[in-house]
Amino acid sequence: MDPILDGLNHAQCQAVTSSGSVIQVLAPPGSGKTKTLTARVAYLLTHHGYQPQDVICCTFTIKASREMRERLAKSIGEKLESRLILGTFHSICRRYLVKYGYLIGLRKGFGIADSDDSRAIIRRTIKRLKSGIEVKAAQGRISRHKAHGLSPDALAERAKALAEKAKAAEQELLDIYREYESALAASNLLDYDDLLLRCADLLRQHPQCVSNVQAVLVDEFQDTNIIQYELMNLFAARHRRITIVGDPDQSIYGFRSAEIQNLNRMQQRYSNTTVVLLEDNYRSAGSILKAAQDVIEQDESRPAKALQATHTFGTMPVLRRLPNPSAEAHWIVLEIKRCAAMTGGLLRMSDFAILLRSASLSTQIEKAFGRAGIPYRMVGGRKFFDRTEVKILLNYMRVVSHTGHSDALVNIVNVPPRRIGDETIKQLTGGAEKAKVPLWNFIKDVIQGRRSTEKKLQKPAEQGLCVLVNLIEAARQKLEECEDASAPRVLIEFIAERLSFQEYLIRTYPLDEDSRWANVKELMHQATDVAAFEEAEVDKETDLPEIEGVEQQQAHPGEEALTRFLANVALATEITTKEEEQEGDQPTEKVTISTIHAAKGLEWPVVFVPAVYDGSIPHSRAEVIEEERRLLYVAMTRAQALLYLSVPIRQPRLGEGEDGATTLSPFLPPKLTKSRFRPTGPSLDEKVVYAIADILHRPRPSLEDMYKGLESLPSTLDDRWTPEGEEDGEEDGEEDRSRPLGILIFRDTSGEPIPKRRRSDMNQGPTSTTYMSMTGYTMNNPTGFTLPTTASSGFTSARDYITANPEPSARSASKLPADVVADAAGANKLKSPSKPGSKDGLAQASISNFFAGPGASQKRGPVLPNRQQPPPSRKYEALSSQNQRPGPRSAVPLPLSSHRVQPRPLIPTRPTLEPTNPDGYTWMAAPSDPTALKPAKMSVTQEQNSNSPSADKTAGADESKPNSSTSGFQSASTFHTTTMSMIQQAPRRTLGIRRSMNGWQDRMKREGGQNS
Repeated sequence: MDPILDGLNHAQCQAVTSSGSVIQVLAPPGSGKTKTLTARVAYLLTHHGYQPQDVICCTFTIKASREMRERLAKSIGEKLESRLILGTFHSICRRYLVKYGYLIGLRKGFGIADSDDSRAIIRRTIKRLKSGIEVKAAQGRISRHKAHGLSPDALAERAKALAEKAKAAEQELLDIYREYESALAASNLLDYDDLLLRCADLLRQHPQCVSNVQAVLVDEFQDTNIIQYELMNLFAARHRRITIVGDPDQSIYGFRSAEIQNLNRMQQRYSNTTVVLLEDNYRSAGSILKAAQDVIEQDESRPAKALQATHTFGTMPVLRRLPNPSAEAHWIVLEIKRCAAMTGGLLRMSDFAILLRSASLSTQIEKAFGRAGIPYRMVGGRKFFDRTEVKILLNYMRVVSHTGHSDALVNIVNVPPRRIGDETIKQLTGGAEKAKVPLWNFIKDVIQGRRSTEKKLQKPAEQGLCVLVNLIEAARQKLEECEDASAPRVLIEFIAERLSFQEYLIRTYPLDEDSRWANVKELMHQATDVAAFEEAEVDKETDLPEIEGVEQQQAHPGEEALTRFLANVALATEITTKEEEQEGDQPTEKVTISTIHAAKGLEWPVVFVPAVYDGSIPHSRAEVIEEERRLLYVAMTRAQALLYLSVPIRQPRLGEGEDGATTLSPFLPPKLTKSRFRPTGPSLDEKVVYAIADILHRPRPSLEDMYKGLESLPSTLDDRWTPEGEEDGEEDGEEDRSRPLGILIFRDTSGEPIPKRRRSDMNQGPTSTTYMSMTGYTMNNPTGFTLPTTASSGFTSARDYITANPEPSARSASKLPADVVADAAGANKLKSPSKPGSKDGLAQASISNFFAGPGASQKRGPVLPNRQQPPPSRKYEALSSQNQRPGPRSAVPLPLSSHRVQPRPLIPTRPTLEPTNPDGYTWMAAPSDPTALKPAKMSVTQEQNSNSPSADKTAGADESKPNSSTSGFQSASTFHTTTMSMIQQAPRRTLGIRRSMNGWQDRMKREGGQNS
């Protein structure tokens, strides 16, 4: 077996070993396209005998090129890999222009204008021409013209055929375009689009520059624009060997002039094109793929291709309706916490991603994460090279490398302060424009007396300019002395020392000067050498091979190293510094918040896609609706195991101050949502969790780990809102409500939750009896049991209890429903203790055993089921004893019988006693044996457990029948919770309360004596 083909499926092997000269590999999401393309490169080098310097491999991101290099280094070795011409389109074109740009009149040492530089030039041009076009609009339109290969002259020819009104508008832009190009040429700068345009000009006029190229490979071909498509053909002009990998269903960069039609153009241009389909998906669960496939197949114009899942079906995706964006953000928080807790450590915070159609949608989510304490990172946030202190040093280096870079010079002329004011800068820039010379030359001429400004410069400003010029000249001399790749770091250190840069940061930013200086040191690290570029996700450049008959332009080693570093900085669109994310030895786990565009090519175990309503997806300003559908498809296929889509029912209307109803995205028609989505989050039982582990190829968590995180959950189900998106609680908008886990959601025999009472109904007394599953209070009861209770909203006295709930007679007990009697006598029967400490008994002697201390429970060990059971769920049936309706038993599943959760104590108000009987109140929850508990020696844990509702279970039973609690149920009861600490902290004044630890026992004796 060829090691290059090891691990490839049949279709991948066919694409790698194909003898065809022109190959299109159509690869859907998660099908291993990068692996296939990498193997194709290795196969061409090892089996066809191509030299690595004769193979060009173009990617769209620095991250993709770095990933390919790492894979190729393992496959063919670092020696061959390092000689490949591999990188982004822009970086490869820059290399050719550096070596051969002189052939088309490009001056040596040209610089690269980044987006900020371009915007500044266009802004000045618009102001000078007194145009009404917005800066960003002009910048975008010029970029689109360049992407289609239209120069100002070509645009002027096209404008002649337009109507008068359109011609006037086009002429206005054309004037800005010409001025912009002239400004770039005067400063010897190329913008991002010029790198591609000028390289295409070079290869058209001098094709011998790429005469050595044997094969061209292109990744993410569906994202190419017209000029990139043309460059691919020019690179392969000699031998016409091309391999592309792409997916038309993932073409989402139309706003960057990407042309989905390039696939068809390629097939028409090369009639011998071989098409290979990769259909196996190695990323997502089958349920996610089927839902995504149904979404994308609504576009009937797309080429049909199958998408086969290699994983199990998994759990269905979720389409959740929420009341508003705030509730939507809160639901995301709750669901992230629920998934993390109930999967027993299987899912970490870094496994969750929030993918947004627009970055503006992140506001509510960021607020919710902040309140909940969930750490997150923003993809596409502020870049490292855009940070103020880093940008200052980079601008100094850009001026040193290329003194004609006037915008960089303006940015540093008074940084640190040199008493050069805005008026002086305005005079200098205006004088340079009139003289039509670079700003640097004009400043030097003014200082040396060869030129003058309109107004004579003040002495402090003139001295400041002298300091600046001397610094730049000294730095250029330092650069001349460097003969290796260390020039960038040497230059940064020299400039920082001459500027006293650290002291400047301390004076200017006293609150965070340490972090800013750390950024400077990080910049020094990244500027060290080419190896550091790889760590920083900067493109690694390879020298072009020498071609006979074509001379390459040579540069000073130090200048070449600096130029390459600055070019990589300008082209690094995704670079970030290595953040201090260490807490001990473990990195901080963070949820990812990203736009869908920035998430392309990435994957996460759990993905949330909020705001899937019409106006968001598709966007209200979208020009191509089918591209918006592809955008949703890309977002859905980023998920590996769990996929959540959500839509707020109402959305604030911009500027109207009120909410308006939303409409679900037209990409999610009712037929699709009913068959492919569930309305609420999955139950996350044992089967679901194990399926997630298998999809992610991670070890299955143990049952103990799955139960461990339940204590912190307000609910084990996604039930904070109804499936229709309505509040399932007491007050709308109350975002931080939670239920103690021990008190489960009550459901009637039909499975519907019993509605919670509003606060206005709280004081009306109990209306019916429900059975509360005592998951939090095991009380030495490994089989679980149910207790008839009705949660009371107030603080109930013993007298009130007796008046409202007389003891049931044997006759009334015998009239219990048949299934309850069977429950009491069957599997859930509570045995009468034969001796104190009996494990199954519930007499007060066994309670004292329960409070014996932590050692007792440790000796017993956790009670685990003998067979595998799903994790706990709150969807238990509840039976109303008032209407006596038959139904399934309300019992806690076996896996929960050993799970004890400490409830949040209910803090009672000061009791209000009956004025006629001040002795009518006695504290509850006390054992029958006065020696069983001693308040002075109780631990905190014992205080909490001793006051649980289970501790009162036998308190009201007939003392002549100590085990009456096991043979029948009272028709109604109330309970409350308190702690010994509340008693001990009470004021000395007792208000007539008899402090007794014997509780109901003493009270009943006293009442019996009075009645007799």
